[in-house]
Amino acid sequence: MFESFISGHHSRSTPAEWLLARLTTPTRAAAIFGDLEELAATRGRLWFWTTYARILLTLTWRSPVALVCALVSMRFALQIIRRLANLMPYHLGDAGLFGEEDVRLSFILWNIPLVMAQCMAFAAPFALVRFGRRDRLTRLCGVLILVTIPVYAPITSVRDMSGIWTVFFFALAFLSPLWRRSAVVLTVTCLTAVVTMFVSTHTLVGILHRNFFTLSANTRFTCDILGVALAVLVCSRLHARLPPLRTRGTDAEPA
Repeated sequence: MFESFISGHHSRSTPAEWLLARLTTPTRAAAIFGDLEELAATRGRLWFWTTYARILLTLTWRSPVALVCALVSMRFALQIIRRLANLMPYHLGDAGLFGEEDVRLSFILWNIPLVMAQCMAFAAPFALVRFGRRDRLTRLCGVLILVTIPVYAPITSVRDMSGIWTVFFFALAFLSPLWRRSAVVLTVTCLTAVVTMFVSTHTLVGILHRNFFTLSANTRFTCDILGVALAVLVCSRLHARLPPLRTRGTDAEPA
């Protein structure tokens, strides 16, 4: 198909090289394609296209696998956590860190880690598979999992502390030049998921003329799939603009 494009040296990129550049950086795509062309002169076109296809698979497998992991985690992780929380004894007399006069503040602090925990259920596994455990976004998700999961504990003071620590770590990430961009990416990702799920669900409610609670579980999960898919697409695009993680001995990442 691209035979006329890959013969000899050329001044412009071929369709095959253009596709590689969409999956990696243009510089790296040019280097990979140049090596393939040079070796194909002695190994033949069949080797060229099979190797090219293998490279495409290597560059693309992470995204679909990461999306599947995110959806599976979104479907089952929170259910397991809720069931484990229900096994804990309830402290009905626990007034929490705030008195009855601060019920509104306590309610807000409960909802912040609650929403974040639901977002981390898909964002954390996606980031881990898609970007790797050394990536800064993955590490930020890992920290937020630890501080948001306690919101499901049936103890008021624990939920209050979960909200406080969630706000603290998010504020700390935004104030740090090293973590600010990852925090922005994560914030936009979570907002994309929440807004998409809200709009799609309430659109179905209006179309079907039903109450939210009468929608089937499969229908609500379909809205979740749409929200997660759009959120991880936004996450991947924004993450591609992040500078690479610097190794030890190098200067700190600029703000």
